[in-house]
Amino acid sequence: MKFLTFAIVVTAIGHVGLVQATSLRSEQIQRAAVAAVKDDPDGTARIVGGSNTDLGDFPFMSALVAVSQQIATSVNVDGTAYASDDFSFAPEGSAQGSLVSCGLAGETCTGVQGSICLIERGEFNFSVKALNCEAGGGIGAIIYNNIPGPLSSGTLGNDFSGNIPVVAISQENGQSLEQLQNASASISVSALGGAIQSSSCGATFLGDRWVLTAAHCVDSPFSNQLRVNVGEYDLRDGANEAITISRIYIHPNYIANEFDYDVALLELTRSVEAPVINLADAATTLAFTNENRVAKTIGWGGRIAYAPGDGPTGNFPDILQEVELPLLTNTQCRNILADSQNISPTSTGVTDRMICAAVDFGGRSACQGDSGGPLFVETNSGPVQVGITSWGIGCAEQGFPGVYARVGELMDFIDATRFGVGLTGVANFTNSPVNSGFTQQYTVTNNSENSVSLGFTLSNQTDFSVDSTSCTTLLAGQSCQLNVAINASSPGLKQAQIAVSTDLAEIPTSGISILGFAVASAPGLESAAGATESEISLFSGGDRIWQVDNSGGVVSGSIADRQDSILIARVEGQGTLQFDWSVSSEENVDEPSEPFDALYLLVNGEQQDFISGEIPFTTVSVALDQDINLIEWAYRKDPGVSEGQDQGRVRNVQFTAAQAPAPSPSPAPTPSPTSSSSGGGAILYLLFGLMMVFVRRLKS
Repeated sequence: MKFLTFAIVVTAIGHVGLVQATSLRSEQIQRAAVAAVKDDPDGTARIVGGSNTDLGDFPFMSALVAVSQQIATSVNVDGTAYASDDFSFAPEGSAQGSLVSCGLAGETCTGVQGSICLIERGEFNFSVKALNCEAGGGIGAIIYNNIPGPLSSGTLGNDFSGNIPVVAISQENGQSLEQLQNASASISVSALGGAIQSSSCGATFLGDRWVLTAAHCVDSPFSNQLRVNVGEYDLRDGANEAITISRIYIHPNYIANEFDYDVALLELTRSVEAPVINLADAATTLAFTNENRVAKTIGWGGRIAYAPGDGPTGNFPDILQEVELPLLTNTQCRNILADSQNISPTSTGVTDRMICAAVDFGGRSACQGDSGGPLFVETNSGPVQVGITSWGIGCAEQGFPGVYARVGELMDFIDATRFGVGLTGVANFTNSPVNSGFTQQYTVTNNSENSVSLGFTLSNQTDFSVDSTSCTTLLAGQSCQLNVAINASSPGLKQAQIAVSTDLAEIPTSGISILGFAVASAPGLESAAGATESEISLFSGGDRIWQVDNSGGVVSGSIADRQDSILIARVEGQGTLQFDWSVSSEENVDEPSEPFDALYLLVNGEQQDFISGEIPFTTVSVALDQDINLIEWAYRKDPGVSEGQDQGRVRNVQFTAAQAPAPSPSPAPTPSPTSSSSGGGAILYLLFGLMMVFVRRLKS
């Protein structure tokens, strides 16, 4: 589940999983895919109000795991050993030298030549700190936490270019070492034999190659490097049995920040012979909730409860845990959440694609690390899954039921993906200027055993269009690409549904509901922004439009929590766009890579960068490789604190068109007896001129 860290903000249950309590860790991928603390390796404590399961009770239960090599770290200062953890993507190696403090290491460390840098966490990425130590001549780095407890889930990033060993220690040990300047220190990072696994989420086995989980469990660039352990029970063994994932199918209407349609199917690289769990249809689920039937949820999530605003959880088990919870109707769930937060039931975020479960007085619940696992009811014919662990506010707190994806309302997607023709892709279009087409691709896959002829129906042909040229027929197991374009003539939210049909009525299909936002022209901003080239047109929208900044450039509109202010530059032609940007906003000092409020940069729908905190004007250059390019600056706020001026700024927007490549010189033709060299030269000149016209047209 994702759980709220305070009464408004949702945090997913599934992105917190298992990490080694000792200095052992799974290398590189583990902490990129799994971020959590495990502090109870013996597995004897209880989960939040639950208990250990018995081996063999739930053979359909599966674990999404990161599998990798074990790593050992060590820190020794003046003969005393200190507990340490590793950073993913940190180089192996050892170093011995004097211990020298480098503060926050936001700049190149001084006085550290041949020494080990002692660095405090905060303000700058871990990779920046390590590189600034190495740039100053440091041979190793110790980074200590800036809050109580160990620093046990850090990463240097998969593009880390440093060469020195880097280790992590707790705040308490770091503060002690600050008093031991110039002491003799040694650190090491080394690989051990054998593989280990760490669970990030649960899942359920549906048969053959198919596993069911939550979309937010696999909604990251690292998800394809996870594996699945079908029938898992004890995480301390079985790493070598985990199966790789062939393809991930996320519901196309999944909304990440709202957890609606929070379902995904994983296709494994091989079939598995194991018991399966049955899925409840919508009618059965409704009957269960009306009866407030007792259900179970199982997983390897944290076992420490916490109230909204507190947390996180901890005490992650190795042995699969279970807990019983009565089901709630959605009306009951919304009313309970509304009363606890003093808000309207319609503002609780519980949609018809969700189902809730909770005990009256709290104390029992799924928690972080349990996401993707099942909520199921025991029946005479076996367990029937009604939900997928999704999100919650706090953890096991009275008045805050756990929320699960409602399987019965998602069966069209599940059946079409497993047995028929399904459509996958991102439902939300990038923000687009009015009267300026932008195309996104969707994948259509035929997982049935029959060849099919396809048809597509688009509900809104005013603002959208579909090109299905390459998707007329599909063989069994084949995929094709569907091109969908938005080209709205008026600003605002645009919606459409795409239905998929086949010539075989028995083949299940699933479509998609697409959303786009068209942004109005803003010619009054172009001069202020410096966008004077004819190739650049500016547009602005969102909850508040951008304005001319009295100090120069343009500035985002004044927005409230959960809002955004959007500026888009439409640039014609390939070349380089250069601009200055700055921001004054609330900053996430503890996790800079997960900003609270920030100014984001997107290029042709792909996020390229963001800045957050107090950042002065910085010049950025972006290479543009398409004939029509959309560059978006979006200032976005989370639900919470506002700091600084709470705005982003852009100025000096300039475009330099790429030069057409000069043609290779051609040798002059040898004159024939019946023609003159001047005639040949005239023909060559004409052909060159036609070539230049052709190049210009390609670029227009």
